[in-house]
Amino acid sequence: MPSQTARPCQLSLSLLTLALFSGFAHAADTTAQTSELQPVTVKGANLSTHRVTTQKIAESTDTDLKGLLFNEPSIGFGGGNGTSQWVNIRGLGQDQIDFKVDDSYSDTSTFHHRGRFLLDPELVKVVAVQKGSGSASAGIGASSGAIVAETIDPSDLLRPDQNFGFKVNAGVSGNKGWNRGLSLYGRAAGFDALVAGNWITEENYKAGKGYVNGGVSGGNRVPYSALGQRGLLAKIGYSINEDNRIELSRSQEQTHGTRTLREEFNDFERNPASYRTYTQDRTNLEYKGANLGFVSNIKANVFHLKTAREDADNGAVQNKATGANLNLDSRIFDRHTIKYGINYRHQKNHPSTVTAAANESKTDYGIYAEGIWDFHPVTLTTGLRYDHFKVNTTGHTSASDGNINPSLGLIYDVTDNLSLKASHSYATRSPRLYESMLAPSRNIVTAPNLKAERSRTTEIGFNYRPIQDLSLTGSYFWQKINNVHDFACLSGSCAGGRSTYTSGITQSTNNGYIKNKGYEFGANYRWRGLTARMGVAYSAPKHHYLFESYDINTKAHSVGRTWTAGLAYRFDRPNLEIGWRGRFVQSRIGKPSRGATASEGTTEKRAGYGVNDIYANWKPTGKDDLNINFAVNNIGNKYYYSHSQRSSSRTGNSLPEVGRDFRLAVNYKFCLLY
Repeated sequence: MPSQTARPCQLSLSLLTLALFSGFAHAADTTAQTSELQPVTVKGANLSTHRVTTQKIAESTDTDLKGLLFNEPSIGFGGGNGTSQWVNIRGLGQDQIDFKVDDSYSDTSTFHHRGRFLLDPELVKVVAVQKGSGSASAGIGASSGAIVAETIDPSDLLRPDQNFGFKVNAGVSGNKGWNRGLSLYGRAAGFDALVAGNWITEENYKAGKGYVNGGVSGGNRVPYSALGQRGLLAKIGYSINEDNRIELSRSQEQTHGTRTLREEFNDFERNPASYRTYTQDRTNLEYKGANLGFVSNIKANVFHLKTAREDADNGAVQNKATGANLNLDSRIFDRHTIKYGINYRHQKNHPSTVTAAANESKTDYGIYAEGIWDFHPVTLTTGLRYDHFKVNTTGHTSASDGNINPSLGLIYDVTDNLSLKASHSYATRSPRLYESMLAPSRNIVTAPNLKAERSRTTEIGFNYRPIQDLSLTGSYFWQKINNVHDFACLSGSCAGGRSTYTSGITQSTNNGYIKNKGYEFGANYRWRGLTARMGVAYSAPKHHYLFESYDINTKAHSVGRTWTAGLAYRFDRPNLEIGWRGRFVQSRIGKPSRGATASEGTTEKRAGYGVNDIYANWKPTGKDDLNINFAVNNIGNKYYYSHSQRSSSRTGNSLPEVGRDFRLAVNYKFCLLY
């Protein structure tokens, strides 16, 4: 019987993974693995992209994306836990951005008063943030950015000479929270498999110093903020040879707890609470291949994504999305790359009750070709994409349209240490389906000549390394989104608790345009065990609307100029890193904002704030197999409101952020060689 030898696991990212999450960065050090958000280094793409890897996740106490992406100044998360949080990228709200896991995604919300995205960091190997209008190869609806994730594989946890392993993790929070998880993985005879689960429990949290809840108990805990979360992942794969692999995965993210009806608000008297579950089920069949003659790389998948919201008061509502993607790369003269492929997605709403309203549905498809031309010292990217949609509404009307979207990118390597970059990209987003929770009481018809939103982004920037240990990045962008999608009341009563399918007619239509502009700058310094970083982001999105709809403020947020900074040092013996990170948001006066009792489009002053965290990561064995993490988040116990919500003042209705929070987490990986 072969001998068995215990060895620590090793986490790694394949070149294919890096390519999948490539960005418009060019001159970063990919060999350095730090706990900070790092730019990805792949030539030729024209998206501003950053990523967080498994090592960052293993070395932190963070249990959600808000914590993982704390250091990225251009992305913001709202208050509360889980589905209370709204997300924006460069100030553009969640109706304008995408959330993709394993290249499967939906752009439909089940209810407009809750966040759209769930993701347990323990189940993923990389999380990327893409910004601006996407390149031709970015997929369907890549108009304003995306959060993109890929779930973990056994090969990411095992070295080539290892065949079986497990990982356990647990953590506790001083704000009455705890988490625990277990993963099992192995491979034999070309097959591999992984089963993983993670469970998170968050009780009602304490906000910062000075907060007193209103209308419930008068204490310093935020009512109805408690939330349970469960993340499950199962995968089985077969490697035909070293270049070709097929994989079937099934994942589920679920939250449950007693929540207010409008989860984004804390107006408890007018916002009744009930026990609710929210579930995302994802099934994905994927094939990856390489060296197939003229085709140098292929990535194809077929997916089914079901999103469900259920409570006793409103029943169960669902949105189902089924899609497929075929992405091909071909090398020309060993210097140039052509990327080409097709994307398809069909979505359908399933309301809780059957009325005269038909189930809404929408079909999108796109084809694209993109060339990456290496004319050293210049890299040129050219792309062309065609997107088409057809939407069917509850009022038994339909609309369809198509767009051709070009893109152009340029990187000029002035020296080995300085690169200049520029890009100009178009992308479209098809009209949204109406939220499935309210669909039975909404008679939706399409406007004549209903069009897709069309986004245009121009961006210039640089990457500069004046000395080996210091890297500087910066960019300035202009963006305009035409034909912004919205819903307008044509007649009768279209909104509110008394509306019915026969009480009014709501039109799916276009409503003006959004203009956005801003800049980002980042600096990273590394010397021996010392790392330091600083970043700043500013954006100024404004919706120039033709009419004021009920939720005009879902699309653009007034976000103050945001600064992030960090300082850390890692000792050799013991293998211990201690660090500080800060996030500072300047005050901003603007609109739109909204609360449960506020008038639409009210201008308000959003107070600035600063949050400081300290943390430590200790590897007792000196390797990555065992991590003991400690953190104190919001050490000053600051009472503040995120600018990512639609209302962010103490007199508004948004949820405040968590106050001082002590955290301890441990994760351990064990693998066998045999």
